[in-house]
Amino acid sequence: MLLKAAESFLSCSLKTQLYIVDNSPGPALENNFGHLPVEYHFCGENAGYGRAHNWAIEHSKGNRYYLIMNPDIIIGHGTIELLTDFMDKNPDIGMVCPRITNEDGTTQYLNRRYPNVLDLFARRFIPAKFHNLMKKRMNYHDMRDVGYDKICDVEFMTGSFMFCRMDTLQAVNGFDTRYFMYFEDCDLGRKFQDHGYRTVYYPHATVVHRWERASYKNLKMIAIHVISMFRYFNKWGWKFF
Repeated sequence: MLLKAAESFLSCSLKTQLYIVDNSPGPALENNFGHLPVEYHFCGENAGYGRAHNWAIEHSKGNRYYLIMNPDIIIGHGTIELLTDFMDKNPDIGMVCPRITNEDGTTQYLNRRYPNVLDLFARRFIPAKFHNLMKKRMNYHDMRDVGYDKICDVEFMTGSFMFCRMDTLQAVNGFDTRYFMYFEDCDLGRKFQDHGYRTVYYPHATVVHRWERASYKNLKMIAIHVISMFRYFNKWGWKFF
């Protein structure tokens, strides 16, 4: 999966540099990219999502843009070129995300409004068979009222793919490392917005996301998710509904 993600990124016609930051217990991935121009960094520990990215951000100084990309992403043909052109033409935009789809081409509804406790609780802990009781509210949180076919501002975009203006990313000091995982993407978007930059959805470029949803499957990841939620609301203010 990671190799395919790397190949899809490096197929871009623009000059790029790919950093693989490995949070694994051992450097098992080190020799997996011998034929690709990849800079591999082994952290020596699970440093957390934000801290790992901050290493790559620090080593990417001098570039115009920085792509935050999960290893379960496959980039569509021409996507990086389209996003670069869009950002070049819109200097008020600090971060952009494309249309994100499943492997069958259906849209993943990952654009979000700012989170609140009720919506997060419903999404994580109410059984799926009862979701219809809150369907209208959940659809509003996922911005389905705005739709996924037009360019729009997004308060909270997924950390699986965030195309960022580098000077803004450095101005906000990258990710807040108090989040080990989860909510660091929402936090980063808010920091961009606080610096006067828009965070925008651009549907004319596409990536495929092989969504693992680890926090739905593992009790440890659920606990990490809840801890990050408390850190987010303590920082930005508690909103219950």
